[in-house]
Amino acid sequence: MAFFEALRDKAISTFNQVVLDKKVGAESLSREQLFCQRFNIPDEQRVLSKAAVTIAYSSAYTNQGQGQGKSQHSKQNGYANPAKRTIFNESRYSGNLYLTQQFLLFEDGEDFRDCSFTLHLSTVKKVEREPSVYENRLILLITTTSKLMIRFAFEASLRSDTERFAQSLSTVLKKNQPQIKKLDAFVQTCYSEYLLAKNNISNLNVEHVPRGGLGLVFKFPGNPKESRDKTKLKLWFDLFMEDGRNLSLIKTQMFYKLIRVGLPNRLRGEIWELCSGSIYLRLQNEGEYQRLLEDNKDKGSFAIEEIEKDLNRSLPEYAAYQSEEGIGRLRRVLTAYSWKNPELGYCQAMNIVVAALLIYMSEEQAFWSLNVLCDRAVPGYYSKTMYGTLLDQRAFESLVQATMPLLWEHITKNDIQVSVVTLPWFLSLYLSSMPLVFAFRILDIFFMQGPKTLFQVALAIFKINGEELLQTEDDGSFISLIKNYFNTLDSSAHPTSPQLKYRNIIKFQELLSIAFKEFSMVDEDMINVHRGKHRESIYQNISTFVKRTEIRNLPKTPNISSNGLNILYDRFYSLVEQSNITKGSGSSTIDYKSFHKFMSEICEWVAPLEEHANAAGSPFLNRLFRCWDSGKHNTLSFPDLVVGLNGLVDPDLMSSMSSFFALYDDDHSGKIHNNRILEVSEDLLYITDPWKQGLLLDRISKVELQKQVLAEQQKLPEEERAQETVTVDEATQEEVTGKQIERYLHAASTFIKRAFEYAQPDEDEPLIAELQISPKFRHNAALDPTHPVYLNVPTFRMVILADETYELLFSTTLRDSIHLEKAVDTDLNPIRNLRDMFDGLLTDGMKVASKVRSRMDSRASQVSNSGQAASIASSASSAKSGKTIHEAEEEERDDDFGTISIDEKDKDLILATETSSLSDPVSRKNNNNNNNNNNNNLKRTIDTTNHQVNDEKQKENDPNLNLIDF
Repeated sequence: MAFFEALRDKAISTFNQVVLDKKVGAESLSREQLFCQRFNIPDEQRVLSKAAVTIAYSSAYTNQGQGQGKSQHSKQNGYANPAKRTIFNESRYSGNLYLTQQFLLFEDGEDFRDCSFTLHLSTVKKVEREPSVYENRLILLITTTSKLMIRFAFEASLRSDTERFAQSLSTVLKKNQPQIKKLDAFVQTCYSEYLLAKNNISNLNVEHVPRGGLGLVFKFPGNPKESRDKTKLKLWFDLFMEDGRNLSLIKTQMFYKLIRVGLPNRLRGEIWELCSGSIYLRLQNEGEYQRLLEDNKDKGSFAIEEIEKDLNRSLPEYAAYQSEEGIGRLRRVLTAYSWKNPELGYCQAMNIVVAALLIYMSEEQAFWSLNVLCDRAVPGYYSKTMYGTLLDQRAFESLVQATMPLLWEHITKNDIQVSVVTLPWFLSLYLSSMPLVFAFRILDIFFMQGPKTLFQVALAIFKINGEELLQTEDDGSFISLIKNYFNTLDSSAHPTSPQLKYRNIIKFQELLSIAFKEFSMVDEDMINVHRGKHRESIYQNISTFVKRTEIRNLPKTPNISSNGLNILYDRFYSLVEQSNITKGSGSSTIDYKSFHKFMSEICEWVAPLEEHANAAGSPFLNRLFRCWDSGKHNTLSFPDLVVGLNGLVDPDLMSSMSSFFALYDDDHSGKIHNNRILEVSEDLLYITDPWKQGLLLDRISKVELQKQVLAEQQKLPEEERAQETVTVDEATQEEVTGKQIERYLHAASTFIKRAFEYAQPDEDEPLIAELQISPKFRHNAALDPTHPVYLNVPTFRMVILADETYELLFSTTLRDSIHLEKAVDTDLNPIRNLRDMFDGLLTDGMKVASKVRSRMDSRASQVSNSGQAASIASSASSAKSGKTIHEAEEEERDDDFGTISIDEKDKDLILATETSSLSDPVSRKNNNNNNNNNNNNLKRTIDTTNHQVNDEKQKENDPNLNLIDF
């Protein structure tokens, strides 16, 4: 396919464009790109040196007291300064250390989740070298008052490698010294730094709360008390003290565990950008976001027009996007990205994703996170063809077939389109399908472990609803069942269980448990294998998939056959490809020039544009173009064109004349006046030009020629009539043609005469009553402004029907001259831009999410109202104890842990994520007894693993069972 081959060649030559599949799948990336993606650092980084090392680290606050004592006594215990004697953490981690132009990178050799870090070199304050007889060591002092010990092996064969690494580190640190100057200002944009500074743990003086998301103004989704938000924030506070933060964070098992149980609202944005690597892009390109907005201020583009259409449809259930502040932030981020990446501009569902990011992130944070999402996390999802999304749909279907064969057999047997259900999940990262409070929990894990999260969650949804899905027989019931499941995610997964702890487990917790335990084997390697199976076939299927979807959603066009619609689609999008996509406009419409070319290919009375004396083309085609343009953007979409052609080829004579009349009724008054009557006459002359010049013959002329043939045939002997082909001579043909020319000239003249003869006088008086009119104009009714007249539809029909030639024009001649099913004469395979194709799917999912959100907010409101009495009592108690209300409120500040102690039981509940199962053996047993043998077999087939449920007694004795979070 020429179009995709051209894009493929372009990708190979530029390397920096995200086009189709060049970044969908690890096998298409270079070794350097794979390395950068592994550590989520900018693509231009290259490995300068590598060494096998053992590392250990320490903090000034390690083992220096626990709980409430840290903040209260930080100054007198000297926590703000590094300890004189460094006592490193007892844990030692062996692995590979990498040095690039701006980063020092490490990952544990056995499991990167045990220990890894991406240390920006601007955070390194000092390097000390401690050689000994047995080992070479480097001690790095970090700006966060942490120390990092790097031990190299002292073997003779590695001595030179160690020296080279140390020399390279010294050289790179010197080059990064200019970065140190802007480090303080940058880290003050991170809430983690503010959190520690507020509690006297940071040397930095952070005076103001960093710019954050809309949640700081419009509140964050969900109930913070139910989610134990403050306790989670305290756990992160402890982690930051011991393991560093932002640009110098060391990621250990605790880091990943805290993400899995759900991030606190205040830190969610920072942890997202830290996991995705967008924080490094933000540091590297400081100020670029504002420059993009300033440099392109007041400029317009097609992408900006598309953005404006979608602004009010971006998470409308969230209060911020019903205000100018939220809409303004969203507009600026999407607009800035469209200028940074004009080749892409704006794509469907980007507004939903960015709207979600802005709840927890500042505009600049969201902007760079969007860059990472489009270029790296889900490449090809937000693109002109959305190739990455469609490829992952095929990969997902392949995974369903492999893991749930019985369900897949049922899906294929009933011709259920899985992609119609699941595509919005992937495209909007579940934000348009689930209530936000649940979708953000999935995003937490998505930013931590990548796109495999989308597959694992989708597979878990299918498995949980497997038995019910086997009862569905069509797309509608399949979608309805899944929507109902999303509608009840906040309800109990086991409402009939006799044990309270199982009744407290909601469906969303069960979903996460199955997704990340039973489908943990679905990793990037497995997904890439399934992607590889369909990578080539998706090229052939993408056009068919999109064509079928768009044609199915077209307005009714009874005058155009199904085959005609298919051919018109191919013709239209071949012009779109030539005029728009290759120019990077991202548009799925055609301009007037392309429209004229389109009509010249199917209409016998339209000459190519270059043959017109007037550069603007035919006035009649310009009128068609303006009238068919429903959006009034001087462009035509495919539905616009099809609806217009449907009226032009109407076989009903009366309807055909009415449609033609409507083209000139600009004000929809049912009247066309003097000047418009003249335009109708001129346009009829234009349309009938091929017949007026004798280039084509209409039905009257063809019948006349047939009569001449029959007459000539009658002159032959009877035995020769059936054997010889009789033709008329050239003189006869010229005679018939001449009569036709006279008929069309007479028809045009008669139309003008009868139109003004039968036209009705306009009731409105002329603007100048006493105007002196030349006798020449006074005898021409069309040019006499003192006698305005008009035609209505009945009169127009009467004038047309009074002439045989024009009556035939509207009944058959015009329709027969438009060849809708003429084959497309092009080698290009047309491709449809997908940006607006999924609008209905996304909107439908958002309705479900909004409904659940409203119910949850109502329930939270009831809880809040019931707690007001307790709050009043608490205030009274504070006053009685001598504390002011202000002091009592200060104790509840989210960023102050000096007087807060956490119940260890509460802490254990949150951190206990390694549960054996969330299934209730009692309810499962009862359910199995109620099902017949066939249903039991179905369930066993749907199960994807040999996951065994521990017995009830073992669960009751498990102190780590998590009833709150997965």
